Amino acid sequence: MTAAVPAFGPTGDQLPCDENSTPFAAVTLSFEVTREQLRAALAIGQAENAGEPPLPDLTVRDTRREIEGYFAGAAVFGSDTELQAIDAVLAPDHAADLDAAINRAYTKPHHPAIPQTPLYRDGTVVLQTLDHGEVVLPEPAWCTGHDADTIGTLDEVTHNGRHVRAGSIGHRGYVDFLDTFLTHAPYLAEQPEPYPLVSVNLDLNADLDPDGATRAAHGLRAAALRLERLAAEAQRLRNGGQA
Repeated sequence: MTAAVPAFGPTGDQLPCDENSTPFAAVTLSFEVTREQLRAALAIGQAENAGEPPLPDLTVRDTRREIEGYFAGAAVFGSDTELQAIDAVLAPDHAADLDAAINRAYTKPHHPAIPQTPLYRDGTVVLQTLDHGEVVLPEPAWCTGHDADTIGTLDEVTHNGRHVRAGSIGHRGYVDFLDTFLTHAPYLAEQPEPYPLVSVNLDLNADLDPDGATRAAHGLRAAALRLERLAAEAQRLRNGGQA
């Protein structure tokens, strides 16, 4: 039995399947490799890119993407070489059984959208979930509630704060170009959020006359101030302020 080793990846976006194929699922693997295997994977990746960028200039992210890309590509190419031979001898009944097993393992069941019926009491909220049934969760004072939510899995439970907006008056009237609010999904498993984040939606794309540009500048200054105040509130929560 080998000792536990540090785990890394997946880094960046998932690798696409062959352009002539239709993707069905994204499969994430985790397996142990030796230093020699890492070195070989990076050397091959560098050779395929004609040595660019030079090794001393590779960031940690670049290095991991090169190595993970090689291992993923090798696995896919290896399976492709066997695919046609297997398909040629696969009996229809056996193929149907294989597909049924794949459907059980690599598809997500469809659930109709059912509204939440939250119950708030003593700083908590009672919610329904698809995977844990009824749960009692801490409810931050800044959260605006879950009355508009639909029932999902526990990791989909998200606390959202009051929307803060800023904008300016244009030739079509007042238009918001900033919408920002506190948000926290504390039960995410793959990308945990230990603290609340600031959701920022900024949309300003216009051809303005001098007066319109001046009004937009005023609106942007107001937007910056409001965003800074919300950032300070998020920092206060990180520093142990009341959630």
